[in-house]
Amino acid sequence: MNKKPVEVNVTELEDILDRYLDSGDRVNYALKIVGHPGVGKSAIVRQAAKRKNRLFIDTRLAFKENVDLGGYPVPDAAEGRMIYYRPRFIPPAEVPEGRDGIVWFLDESNRAHPTVIQTLFQIITDRRCGEHDLPADTCIILAGNLGEEDNTTITDFDDSALDGRLVIVQLKPTAADWIRWAQREGIHPSVLRYITIYPEKLWDERNINPNPRGWHQVSQAIRVSYGLEGEDELRRFLEENAGTTLEKMIVSLVGLVAGSDFTSQLIRPRRITTADVLKGDGEKLDGMREGRIPSEDILWAVSGALSYLRDKNMLLKGEFIGEDLEELAHTLLFVGHSRAD
Repeated sequence: MNKKPVEVNVTELEDILDRYLDSGDRVNYALKIVGHPGVGKSAIVRQAAKRKNRLFIDTRLAFKENVDLGGYPVPDAAEGRMIYYRPRFIPPAEVPEGRDGIVWFLDESNRAHPTVIQTLFQIITDRRCGEHDLPADTCIILAGNLGEEDNTTITDFDDSALDGRLVIVQLKPTAADWIRWAQREGIHPSVLRYITIYPEKLWDERNINPNPRGWHQVSQAIRVSYGLEGEDELRRFLEENAGTTLEKMIVSLVGLVAGSDFTSQLIRPRRITTADVLKGDGEKLDGMREGRIPSEDILWAVSGALSYLRDKNMLLKGEFIGEDLEELAHTLLFVGHSRAD
């Protein structure tokens, strides 16, 4: 890929999507979203399509070849030619009644066969897929992972002509964005509370796990697979079933460090959290000064706050304002009163 992606958070991506979908087929570019696995690319696009009352079609390019996109060839004996039936996984010939348009989401573009890239060029520039015209007001959105950075196979577009027809953004979600989404989606209260007090545990960009998708799956495992609706119910289950298979599932979904810490905080919560440090909790600060809070708990909370601020600094390019500066000041206050040992 020649064009470098521009980093955006969830709120910014939602704004870009809304404006792109409102523009319909009046713009001559498509949108491509890249990012690490599990950061929420497809979920955000699906929600945008729903907001704009558009039919959402999700096509995974990793499982398609060039001939698949063109349609199945059938001989037309009367005309002495071949005709191609329209594939079901591409947009229909017309926008369905009651819809305001179509979003064609072409996911896993980084895993697409090289020949598919040429068809993508036709889709974006000519608004055709093989022999089939796309209906008016069809918006094309590509998505893919980052290749070597997240251990996924990548097909390099390496085509400046195609790059020139794409707006390419890299999604880097923040904990605040995810928490707002989780509240809307009804994520299990234990998961929501954990990410609220330990925002740095939402995702680890360097190690891939944990990530937002993994925490969503943890919520599903707790509620759907084990039938545990509330946080108290989950806590009792863990206390009465040491080493349960649920704990192993959680570790598998979000990694050993985050998964083990999630379950242990339900049973034996720390005396101070990352959120306490970031908001400058006076009572916790007094407890730390007076030696009433274990050093290990302080270390976890302060290091978590520093990790959270480091990631935010990278996203905001150092342009901290308002609440960001307050969080930084509160963290430095706790660091200043921490014991050297």
